[in-house]
Formats: sequence, structure tokens, C-alpha cells
Amino acid sequence: MLARRIIPCLDIKDGRVVKGTSFVGLRDAGDPVELAQRYNTQSADELVFLDITASKENRGTTLELAARLARELFIPFTIGGGISTPEDIHALVSAGADKTSVNSAALRNPDLISEGAKHFGSQCIVVAIDAKRVPESKPIRWEVFSHGGQPQHRTRCRRLGAGGGRAWGRRNPAHQYGRRRAQGRLRP
Repeated sequence: MLARRIIPCLDIKDGRVVKGTSFVGLRDAGDPVELAQRYNTQSADELVFLDITASKENRGTTLELAARLARELFIPFTIGGGISTPEDIHALVSAGADKTSVNSAALRNPDLISEGAKHFGSQCIVVAIDAKRVPESKPIRWEVFSHGGQPQHRTRCRRLGAGGGRAWGRRNPAHQYGRRRAQGRLRP
């Protein structure tokens, strides 16, 4: 039997963690680094940070947040939101992220998945798929959303090289988080 892993996903807006339902009614939930430290203390296996307004506002994820998280965390983390080029992926990984998460850009340009996997390895590319069941559809149908809740078309992310995705929940056992382990920052 596969081991269960605890991977909290924190939505970020304006540099703060927010809580809401279906991207509406958002309320402030705290500082991302403080909450990350709390999850770290509570033995979360990994953390995911998604800037839910970056694509909608046509801007990239803040590199400063990635660098702050890398300095303070001792567990792997994924960061996403506003990633639209391999250069964006490189900047986030260089700032300390273990993985990057793409959503809107992967729907707009599916080649970003394969380009990212080719340059950084599939273990660094996660495709975040926000899906909602279409009410009363026969057969059952799901619609994919991006840009903080806007409907989009489907994509074949796995075939293009994504190493993981929130919708799949699959762990790539080959990824050993070597950089953090080599730096003595990863718990045994």
C-alpha cells in the first residue's frame, strides 16, 4: 500500500495566504512563510503555493516569496501562478522552489509542459488542474478552469511531460530532493 502524504496547498493573493470557495469570498489567512513554518513543524511532507491572481493580472509569481520560502523551509515546496515561459520556471527553481506548478499557461501553450520537462526534468513540472463537474451532465463531464476560475479547454498534460498534477496526485519516486538533502535542509 502506498504511504499517505500530507501536501497542503496554500492560495496566495497580494503576497498573503487567502481562503475562499471557488475563487470568491476570499479572506486573509496569514503570512505564507509563517504558515509554511507551522506546516513544517506539523510534519507536512511538502507544500504547494499558488498565486491565484498572477495569470489574471498578467504578472509572474513573486521570486521574493520563493526565496523567502527556500530560506525558511526544510521540506520541498511547489510554487505556481503566472508561470508562462521556461525562463519563469528557471527563475523560480533558481530562487529555491523544488517544483513549479502551471495552469493557465499550460492550457494556452501545452508545449510549455514538454519544454519545462525537457530542461528541468518532469519532477519539476506540476500541472494544476482546477476542474468542476458540469451539473446534470450525462455522461458525467468536467470543465477545466484557469485564470482564477475562468473556464478553459482540456489538455493532455501527462503526455506532454508533466511529472505530477493536483488532479492525479501521483508522486514521482525518482525525485529525491537532492539539492535540499545535500544542503542538510531536508528532514530524514
